[in-house]
Formats: sequence, structure tokens, C-alpha cells
Amino acid sequence: MAAGMSTDPLQDAKQAAREQAGAVWNDTKETARSLLGEQQRAAAGGLGELATALRKAARDMDGAGNSTVRRLAESAADGLEHFSGTLRARDLNGLLHDVESFARRQPVAFVGAAVAVGFLAARFLKSSNAPDDTGTPF
Repeated sequence: MAAGMSTDPLQDAKQAAREQAGAVWNDTKETARSLLGEQQRAAAGGLGELATALRKAARDMDGAGNSTVRRLAESAADGLEHFSGTLRARDLNGLLHDVESFARRQPVAFVGAAVAVGFLAARFLKSSNAPDDTGTPF
């Protein structure tokens, strides 16, 4: 009899199913991790571009008498650049740990941020739907 094989075909089938399920689960985790990594890099790039555009807009305001708005825009651009750099530098596990820590320390702020992100994502998806031939968005 081969090592690891029992005389019970049902037990053998259960073991084979467990091993196959484990392999599928590992493949799924790796695929998800890869996709999340790609999204992380894309988000970092998008935030960097937004920071650059915001900084350019702030420079264009120079001399227009909007010094407070300009300072706020530059401060926001600095924050976006910092966050973009953090996204680029951190691995996915580190980011997830940071989010979990923040959620434990500030549960109300975390839930509020999650609701705001969900609302913004829904608005973005709704506005990005192209209208069909009838002119209606759905």
C-alpha cells in the first residue's frame, strides 16, 4: 500500500478533495493579492497625478488674491503626495495591518470613512456609466 493512502476509498476521496480545495484556495488568494497589488499601484499613481494637478492649480492661483485657498491646495497636495508614497512603499500586508489598527483605535472614524468611500465610489460608478441608444443611463 502507498504511503498516505488508506484502505477506505471514501477517506481517500475526502483527503483528495481537501487537498484540491486547499490548492484552489491558495491560487485564489494569490490571484487576489496580485490584483490588489495592481490596484494599489494604480491608486498610488492616480493620487500622485492628482497631487501634481492640485499643486499646478495652486501655482496658477498665485497672485489672484487667493492665498488661503492656495495654501490649502498646496497642503492637500502635500498630503496626497505623502499618501501616494506610502501606498507605493508599503506591501499589502502592511497596509491591511494599518487599516485594522486604525479601525480598532478609531472605529467611528473608520465607519464614517468607509461610508464616505462607498458613497463616492457609487457616485463615480453612476457617473461613469455610458448612456445606451435610448439616452437613458441603464
